[in-house]
Amino acid sequence: MEKLGLIIKKETESALKDKLEVADSFLMIKYSGLSASELNQLRSSLSEIDSSFMVMKNSVGKRIFKSSKDLFSLIEGPCGLIFVNKDLIATSRIVNKFIKNNPALEVKAGFLKNRILTTKEIESLSKIHSLSALQSQVVGGLKSPIFGLIFGLKNVLNKLVWVLEQIKAKGKK
Repeated sequence: MEKLGLIIKKETESALKDKLEVADSFLMIKYSGLSASELNQLRSSLSEIDSSFMVMKNSVGKRIFKSSKDLFSLIEGPCGLIFVNKDLIATSRIVNKFIKNNPALEVKAGFLKNRILTTKEIESLSKIHSLSALQSQVVGGLKSPIFGLIFGLKNVLNKLVWVLEQIKAKGKK
């Protein structure tokens, strides 16, 4: 019969692998010095944007990340993973906002499409406008020349009408 601790480690490893397969990207954080209520606060903030936080046992993390020496070397102390399912920018914004209020939280690294992100890159991502704001800027940029053309043509038509009115007024005199 297997020991209970070994069963729990296997289940945790399996759950972690499943989440890593589904997530677009993830952030590795060190959460030492945070209370359970602070971690729950972070979890609830992340769940609003379809991201999640999971505490990772170091032995399990080292088995999962043994092929990546960069991530493997970061696993020490209380570590956790933030899984990003949709918007890495929004997730990094929430994490950096949380860090300002709780400096005990530390982002060690991130992972995006087979590329490891540094803490500075993650901080830079948090300063980018939201996806909806970027989309509205693109739409505004595309709309601007069209409006310029419409108002230019309207101005030409107004001048034509003004000239015709002047000719009509001259003809009546």
